[in-house]
Amino acid sequence: MTEKLQNWWIALSPRERWLVGIAGVLALGVIIWGLGRPAYAAFTDLEAEHRAAIEREGRVTAKAQLLAQRPAKSLAAALDAVAIDQYLTQSAGEIGLALDRNEARGSGQATIAIATAKAPVLTDWLASLEAQGFVVDQLTITPAADGTVGMTAELRKGGQ
Repeated sequence: MTEKLQNWWIALSPRERWLVGIAGVLALGVIIWGLGRPAYAAFTDLEAEHRAAIEREGRVTAKAQLLAQRPAKSLAAALDAVAIDQYLTQSAGEIGLALDRNEARGSGQATIAIATAKAPVLTDWLASLEAQGFVVDQLTITPAADGTVGMTAELRKGGQ
């Protein structure tokens, strides 16, 4: 086989040898590109997924540390003298939220509703209530066409 190939190469003129050599280099380039491009894309995807996994792991660790730092006596338990509906109205008003419905259900429970609010503000407020010891029993958040959200929730003081 190599002898036939060598005889064929010798039979070519110098110009033909150049053309066959250039065609061979171009074909080799196409083959390398065809194999190298998907391999590079796979490694890039792996790196991006690894970065995202590390970031998620950091967020989960931070949230677990926050949960572990919960005070022994929560603010919600200390609010026995203040009615829960009054506290929720005041807390929401301090950050610019208006409660459309705020019904006390017993001494430590309330049902609230907010018609329109920006989602980050609303979720931050709910997270701060949870950090203070409130428990969200039921939560419904519905998006609106203007980019805001509406919310209904049932809250209770922790430990009840």
